Amino acid sequence: MKKIVTAFSAIAALIVTATPVANALTSSQVKECKAMGADLQARQVKAKKLADERLVLLDELEVSGDTWENAETMRNFGASEAAEADRSKAEYNILKSNLLTKEFALQDLVGSLNGEVSSYNRKCVKK
Repeated sequence: MKKIVTAFSAIAALIVTATPVANALTSSQVKECKAMGADLQARQVKAKKLADERLVLLDELEVSGDTWENAETMRNFGASEAAEADRSKAEYNILKSNLLTKEFALQDLVGSLNGEVSSYNRKCVKK
């Protein structure tokens, strides 16, 4: 998790500081760079939203895991306890699957953003 948050923070810093230098680019390049920058910022917002949703799911998964663990300790006391343990395990597995889906989507988005920020920096940020 820390790796993604760190990568995400690096993207935020690059997008905020990487603005096209107008006198080093043609007007069409400046327009292209502004469009690229706007797209990157919109995708950065999407990545932030995904990261926030992932954190919420992580908290829900932790609570669900505790619930399942507690239900498992009662499994052998009767059929209703066993059914509750099965239900809580199924809920835990659904949340875990949702978290993994969200995690992979976030990693894909951050990975593509990193590449696009590099491209933006090569094309639009002149030293």
